Amino acid sequence: MSKRTILFLSLGAILLGIVGAVVFAVGIGAAANCAGPGATTITQECLAQGTTPTYIAFALFGLAALLGLIGWIGGLIKTATIGAWGWFVAVLILGSLGALIYGIAGPETRAAPAAY
Repeated sequence: MSKRTILFLSLGAILLGIVGAVVFAVGIGAAANCAGPGATTITQECLAQGTTPTYIAFALFGLAALLGLIGWIGGLIKTATIGAWGWFVAVLILGSLGALIYGIAGPETRAAPAAY
């Protein structure tokens, strides 16, 4: 897997997670606004208004997790293949964020051995 693919998978995961959070907030807000100010309970009709955005948000979260996992595993394989063990540990510990950082700044190929 190329660095560019790892970068795009990681970016996609992060962006889908953000979009999912916004859609989730919209769904919860729709249900809360339906009840009106000062309401202590939310009726079934109000909950129904918030369920579709909530389901969409959970689908986006799932897709973000899948993309992040693929990018993370790809980053681990790539860094292990080229022997960049410092980058391997960074990707291993930081997950999708580490894969994103590796996609931006990491090495593409194995470093040449030093001449003595």
